[in-house]
Amino acid sequence: MTKGSVAGESRVSASDMLKKYTVRAHKGHDAEAEEELSLKRLFASRSAHLPGNNWCQDWIQWMMNNHPLLALFCRHRLNPVGLWPRLVILLSSISFGMIATNLVYLFYRSHPDANATLFKIVIGESEENGATEYLELTYEIIVVWTLGGLLHSLVDLGLWHLNACACCLTSRFFAKLGPLFSIAIAAVLTACSTFAIVWRANYEDDLIANSSAQDIGVQADGGENDWIEIEHLSSFNFLVTYYIELASVW
Repeated sequence: MTKGSVAGESRVSASDMLKKYTVRAHKGHDAEAEEELSLKRLFASRSAHLPGNNWCQDWIQWMMNNHPLLALFCRHRLNPVGLWPRLVILLSSISFGMIATNLVYLFYRSHPDANATLFKIVIGESEENGATEYLELTYEIIVVWTLGGLLHSLVDLGLWHLNACACCLTSRFFAKLGPLFSIAIAAVLTACSTFAIVWRANYEDDLIANSSAQDIGVQADGGENDWIEIEHLSSFNFLVTYYIELASVW
């Protein structure tokens, strides 16, 4: 055997080895890309289980990736929903909750006969006038907790899937179209929520004004305040109650 033939065999052998290495490298990259895509789809579908996790790890990862506040900063790097889409979802959620709460409030103020107290618990007496204070469970509260909570959850899930459709992760067009729709929905909900807040504050302000007039023996004129001239800051107390309730849910 000549030296030339040995060298040729050596060169062919090296070329084959390079091809095999390239194939293995591509297979490794393809497998890694497929694994990342699989995890992205699991995160997009809000999966409660990830491969290889026990129940404790799954609980931690679910809270870190799906909690309205924690997930803003603690989400996994492969989660397809980033910071700005989450802020849009959070704003929409707060706005819709405010709208739903005030719609229920408006219905039962317009139809007082439809409301009733199921039971009440004495919690003490008021320091100002000595009146007995009660903790009441009414039909209004039940509707807010059940129907309002159900609709709230459906809106949150709908906006989530607009931003992270597990079926559309491979399509750039649909991946960009969903967040645009969610921004438009958030803008509409925010505008409606602002209207609801101003309406509710104006209504509460009228109630306070009429109550004050009755306490001092003055006949209330029955008119309504200008929407931009709400005189009592306590008219916005319902916002504090709502946000405390929202924070307890979170």
